[in-house]
Amino acid sequence: MKKYFLIGSLILIFGLAACSNEPEVKTLPSGLKYLEERIGDGREAKEGDLVTIQVQGWIVKDSTDLFSDWTSDSTKHAYKILDTYSFGKEIKFVLGKDSFIKGSDEGIIGMKAGGVRSIIIPSETAYGKTGMGPIPPNTDIKLVVELIKVQDQIVAKMWDVDTTKYKTTESGLKYVIVKEGEGPNVEDGNVVVVHYSGYLTDGTKFDSSVERDDPFRFVVGSKQVIPGWDEGVKLGKKGSKLRLVVPPELGYGGMQIEKIPPNSTLIFDIEILDVK
Repeated sequence: MKKYFLIGSLILIFGLAACSNEPEVKTLPSGLKYLEERIGDGREAKEGDLVTIQVQGWIVKDSTDLFSDWTSDSTKHAYKILDTYSFGKEIKFVLGKDSFIKGSDEGIIGMKAGGVRSIIIPSETAYGKTGMGPIPPNTDIKLVVELIKVQDQIVAKMWDVDTTKYKTTESGLKYVIVKEGEGPNVEDGNVVVVHYSGYLTDGTKFDSSVERDDPFRFVVGSKQVIPGWDEGVKLGKKGSKLRLVVPPELGYGGMQIEKIPPNSTLIFDIEILDVK
């Protein structure tokens, strides 16, 4: 009898030990929850870091099995809102600036490069009563984030340009060729790869591919960008650096676009990295 009691006790002890080693769902004061699916061994992400991630995301229709594998659950496919793996493109942004899905920064801070974390963002931390795009009002969001890389933040500064050298086109676009490039000028139909930083006239920076370390690619003349860009890049060549001053009618007009107020004149420093 003692022998069986001892074996039973050992089984119980080992069973409890195994349970204690299971990953733990953590809840932050905001209500955000996360589970470490895989702990990385690289640099830890903190606010202000430039991070590179792969991510899948869903809207949450019910609170059951939040931390199960939704990628293989056919009942969740209709709720998927994001999958960077399927597009073959990673996402880069600076933590702490709400540059990605609202509320996600808090769930990524503390991850280590190489890690994977499942994150549940409560509605009130995300888009609340208004919702956003495919995310309905009062909806929680599930993300599975793979942290690829963590870097120091890159800070872009407005170029020092002699404003007396501005030229103005018939449309009202102002520009300066800061650096001449090589080869023929950019034309409609070309695919261009650029780095850019955008500013309001008071110097407020509202966007920068430089800070994301993520050059932007588009087809010239296909209306993938604002009219001021389609016109302005055709003034340059591969290797050119351009300052464009875009009036509202060649920019976003009367629309409010995130940090850009309606009827804003916009300043862009653009470097044309490649022309295809």
